[in-house]
Amino acid sequence: MKRLDFHGLCAVWCMVSTLLGGSGGACAAEETDLLLERLLQAPSVVAASGYEARVLVPPGRLYDPLWMHPRNGELWFNDDGGEEGDKGSRLLTLDGRGALRVVVPLGRMLPVTGFDFAPPAFGQYAGQVYALTQAEVAAPGTIRNHVIQRIDPKSDQPAEVVCTLREVASGATRESGFGVDARFGPAGSPFADRFFALAAYNNTIYQMNAAHECSVFVTFDGALAGAPMGLAFAPDGQSMLVTLKPGGLMAKSAPGSGMVVRVGPYGRVDPTPVARGFTLPGGLLVAPAALGGGLLVTDLGDIQSPVPMTQALAADGKVYRVAEDGRLETLASGLINPLGLYVVDDALWVTDINGDFIAGKRELPDGFVVTLSRRR
Repeated sequence: MKRLDFHGLCAVWCMVSTLLGGSGGACAAEETDLLLERLLQAPSVVAASGYEARVLVPPGRLYDPLWMHPRNGELWFNDDGGEEGDKGSRLLTLDGRGALRVVVPLGRMLPVTGFDFAPPAFGQYAGQVYALTQAEVAAPGTIRNHVIQRIDPKSDQPAEVVCTLREVASGATRESGFGVDARFGPAGSPFADRFFALAAYNNTIYQMNAAHECSVFVTFDGALAGAPMGLAFAPDGQSMLVTLKPGGLMAKSAPGSGMVVRVGPYGRVDPTPVARGFTLPGGLLVAPAALGGGLLVTDLGDIQSPVPMTQALAADGKVYRVAEDGRLETLASGLINPLGLYVVDDALWVTDINGDFIAGKRELPDGFVVTLSRRR
């Protein structure tokens, strides 16, 4: 995403108005302020009974806050916030006061969709960042084969491409485009020492080992077909949980069709979904007892792409808890496009990309982060 120069936007708007025979008055400062106020308005999140919601980072500071990972006592996340030459995205940390710190600035990585920290099995690269990224910036890069990059945040060197996710052998959409989540398998589990990367465009999860060899882990083209959107691992480490959008990424989201499926260590998909009833499910995690336990899942609802340029998006995003009997209980509503989940000090942190994403073409820092916690 390119950083938006609001003064430049106003100047262009005025020029267009003048060319169309207007006076340019619609571009007065107060009109621009009203537009930005509307597009960068803080959300009104409604929490379930017994919980409270708080906006930790309001719109105006982030573009697309995506996935969160802990590292050395800090919580890292990736933000696609910016485009600098042939690079894009940055890595930041966030604390409970809403303070942001840039760890990997613009100009060092390709657009990052998901990332994690390498385990000890990766030898000299242990602790470094591995990221699923586009192979080029901007919207054209979303539907082309993605790559995995490695970067040492402590150095000033640019990221290195270590492998390219090749096209799948079957299916109408073969390119490994529209990368989403990515993470390493838990230590001591059958998934350990493998980096898993989701490509929603061709319905495939890829895997990479310590030798930087990439291969297909599973393609959802059987009875449970669809685009993988987020992943987590069961508490016992014996299975992977994946949110799935049936019909593929490019199909219109059908309310109630989204699901969570279980995948074994060698790519076998359990034919019985863990949960269903979502519109466009995103991130997921198993909640601790302090938050009531159960499986929590974000639902983006209607993502509205292409994004309306001057109007706020529908506040149809939700966070669900999956009850023991499979029913969906709404934990929070009023979000826009919630994606990532993480628990910090018994509070659930939720990232929301709002209307700014690479394929959406609305380049505003309108992403935000909210927290959900039990009332004391």
